Amino acid sequence: MNTTITVCLCTYKREHLKLTLASLAAQQLPEGVSFNVSIVDNDKDGSGKVWVDQCRAETNLQLHYQIQSEKNISVARNATVAAADGDWLAFLDDDEIAEPDWLAQLLDCAQQYQADVVQGALKVNYPDHTPDWILAGDYFGKHLPPTGTQRQVGSTCNALVKRSALPHPTEPFDKQFGITGGGDTHFFSRIHQAGGLMVSCCEAVVSETVEDNRLNESYLRRRALRVGETYSVIFFQEISSLRKLLVISKASALILVGGLVSLILSPTGKQYSLFYKLKMLQNWGKLRYFMSLNPVEIYK
Repeated sequence: MNTTITVCLCTYKREHLKLTLASLAAQQLPEGVSFNVSIVDNDKDGSGKVWVDQCRAETNLQLHYQIQSEKNISVARNATVAAADGDWLAFLDDDEIAEPDWLAQLLDCAQQYQADVVQGALKVNYPDHTPDWILAGDYFGKHLPPTGTQRQVGSTCNALVKRSALPHPTEPFDKQFGITGGGDTHFFSRIHQAGGLMVSCCEAVVSETVEDNRLNESYLRRRALRVGETYSVIFFQEISSLRKLLVISKASALILVGGLVSLILSPTGKQYSLFYKLKMLQNWGKLRYFMSLNPVEIYK
């Protein structure tokens, strides 16, 4: 029986898309497995079309390209899913490069563990001009547990999802996270809550280079706040008053502890003190949610 995978790929004003597509063209799949690519350009001017057309002219990739003018990452992701026809959906970002055996490793892992979702590994590369404190703290590193480890959440930067496990057949991503981010965490947590089996796969590797506009403390602070806010939206929307009080009390205590430890470690180097400052900000993000403050909008 043949198996088809659709790679769902959103793009927004990134020339790197041509490298991402080149890595997809180099995929090596076992007999009986084929794939195509569903691309949604979230730039109303369609800036990514030139790279899609170039890929069509130079490779045999089956590409479906469309423009989604509403600037909302969740809407764009839903559009990639709606246009997909694969038995499995693979998710990849437009600033990433997939190893030649990426799809084969994801599918093999899914079959081996009878999983509904497989989360692959992300190799992060830092530019030569990256500040030393970011390198020392590895603030953009994403570490995956051993292959086959069961997971409760995931990320669309590298994942394979069985179509039948989607929370919704054409709109599985919640639009409310389209500007703040966090929609992929919500997406995978819903699959887990519905009984879907999610496992890790260290052999399925994609790589990305951290962009210059993220190599600063300001971005890391905003990201930490956003993580706390969206985590609360996902997991604390429907909780009792008692649990709400416990969450607020714990977050408040961790803010104090994080701030104190960050202050104590500040003489030892920014790479150490900032780690606890970011933990403090994540918990402040939780309190911001309960205070109904305007959320941080990463994708605005």
